[in-house]
Amino acid sequence: MLEASKVVQETFVRKIISVDANPVKLVENVPDVLAHEIPPSLLVFSESTVNISMINKKTWTPDQVSDLLSPSVLQGFSCSSVQKMSKTKIKQMIRACRPRKGRAKVDLKEPQLTCMYNLIRGDLSQNFTDYPSDMLLYLDSENVQKANCRSYFSALGATDFSVASSILNKGPKKFREARDCLGISGVSLSRDNVEVLGNMVCTLDRSDIENSDPLILEKLKACKDLSASQVAAMETLLLSGKTQYGYVTNWDQQTLEDLKILPLYFTRTFWDWFTIVCFYPLASPALLLLQGCTEGNITQVTVSDPSFPFGYDVTQFNLCLDVSILKDNLYAICQKVDDDDFQKIILKKLNQAFPSGVPDQEVQMLASVSRSATLDDISKWNITELDTLAALMKPEDGTWETAQSKAIITKYLKASGNSLDSSELNIIDSNLCSLDTSTLQTITADSMRNTKHLDVASCSTEQKRVLYEISNTSFSVHRDNPINYYNLVKGYLGEIRYSLLSNYPNKNCFLILSFISFLKGGASLVDIISLSKQNISMDVKTFMKLNINVINVSINKKEELALGEFFGQL
Repeated sequence: MLEASKVVQETFVRKIISVDANPVKLVENVPDVLAHEIPPSLLVFSESTVNISMINKKTWTPDQVSDLLSPSVLQGFSCSSVQKMSKTKIKQMIRACRPRKGRAKVDLKEPQLTCMYNLIRGDLSQNFTDYPSDMLLYLDSENVQKANCRSYFSALGATDFSVASSILNKGPKKFREARDCLGISGVSLSRDNVEVLGNMVCTLDRSDIENSDPLILEKLKACKDLSASQVAAMETLLLSGKTQYGYVTNWDQQTLEDLKILPLYFTRTFWDWFTIVCFYPLASPALLLLQGCTEGNITQVTVSDPSFPFGYDVTQFNLCLDVSILKDNLYAICQKVDDDDFQKIILKKLNQAFPSGVPDQEVQMLASVSRSATLDDISKWNITELDTLAALMKPEDGTWETAQSKAIITKYLKASGNSLDSSELNIIDSNLCSLDTSTLQTITADSMRNTKHLDVASCSTEQKRVLYEISNTSFSVHRDNPINYYNLVKGYLGEIRYSLLSNYPNKNCFLILSFISFLKGGASLVDIISLSKQNISMDVKTFMKLNINVINVSINKKEELALGEFFGQL
């Protein structure tokens, strides 16, 4: 079953659900590795009925875990789920999220991290490794005793700095604090400095990188993304010959392998030197076109080579790839080719191979190549099977433009018997926002009830209004438990425009909520007021997405708008 497609796995789990939808039975009956396919709305039960040891054996998504309300399932930490716990229990739960050798990192989002910090900010220890490393990003300087600042920044070095909202500017702020703590003067960073800073190097600017100990290149390999100026700094450092990779005259294939992910960021400043040293000057495209295929016809053996398509430029790839070879080796070629121009050649030849339309089976093989398709290309695809839709919507293959995803989903829905059922919704997820509201209105309450939490952040307010109305009906059975109900519908609540005013007498915070004169989308004012009276701790990101009718509210008490423990973030 692990080797089966996502659609088959989901169907298998739904068959189990149809036998007994009791959450306790679902935890018992669904295989551990397929637990992520259980809709969150079916995981609503009290802790007294939960077999914690059994839950901890299963693979859950954060959205599922937020509904489980189990302090032992760490990724789903939320202020709503812990508000009834004792301070001691909360501290134990936060400590359980700390990084531990030999165990996978507990991935936490910014609202969870800031919530954790706000819950214990008045009782922080100086043993910083007892906390989730990402939470340390939100500590204020007064939380760290001067004598312990080095240990703080050493622990902070394991942080994923990309988790913080860019508007908070955490990287530069923490670097200034680190310079003061470590006694860094000027622009030079020693090997010891770089070792302590760890992942903070991912936030440094060009001059800091260029003037750092070469060890910084090894640290930069862990960065999730790098800016153009950071890449330029790395290239300058490499070309200086002062790194462990030596002078350019000594570079070879092993150099590329040792640099790991970094060459994928480098520009021609790096690659031109590498080409001159290791290969030979490239002939002009016009000359290569006249010569025909000079790199060797692409065959099954060529495709199976681990280095394929290395050695082919766009012209040669086009000239050397025969349509029949593409048809017979489509899956393998699509798995290996990630250059946009190469992918366009594949799509062009695929249209030549199937002039009457590309069959479902071939469309399922496209992987990331599909993202290079034009609307005209998509119009020639057969998208009639759920497996085809699932293959096209895999997030790991890249994002879709709105027009592309709309064309794909619409084409699928036009096929006989297809609709926006729960399986389709789970597959489409955030691409749902590319559809017209008239199409969204065809979603039934039953379909919404049996889906996972959908990412509708990019939807318009009108789209969110439609989705909220459906979800409100879908999850109305849970209204007797406000926390469960809120966790199920919070993604569809809508948008809010707000401005935060401070420095008022008595240091009160006043939140002025400015609203338009008609409801644009998401939850209604009545719904929000109802939630605010139910002791819900609404995280700030959800709060900022609300869209309520005409009202100006000044907040003197945090309970008034359901912010609970999150009030400190404002």
